[in-house]
Amino acid sequence: MAGKVYVEGSDVVFRLEGVDMVLAIKRELRIPISHIKSVSTEKADWNMFNALKVAGARLPGVVEDGRFLSKEGFLFYDMHNPDKCVTVELEGDRYKKVIFEVEDKEATAAMIRGAMGG
Repeated sequence: MAGKVYVEGSDVVFRLEGVDMVLAIKRELRIPISHIKSVSTEKADWNMFNALKVAGARLPGVVEDGRFLSKEGFLFYDMHNPDKCVTVELEGDRYKKVIFEVEDKEATAAMIRGAMGG
């Protein structure tokens, strides 16, 4: 199930919907725009061995929701279909990346890049 992403003030808000709120143990993430380093629309990595689940749900090939610890640091996933995700790389934040499924990843990436000023 795709979530919603929107800009509110100086934050990008990632809003989870439906069962994903329960699985991820989170309703939304608010990330300051100043913490966003880059945005990618490349297919997300679904290698179950690349990160350890800390809080959330993982069923390989079906769902990955919540907080995971990788060699990069903490990652946040809301993913059912890795082809429909935006990956937002962060700096100066508790998460190193947010991998988030949306209906239109190109439009979402453009919106975030626009909020970043480019």
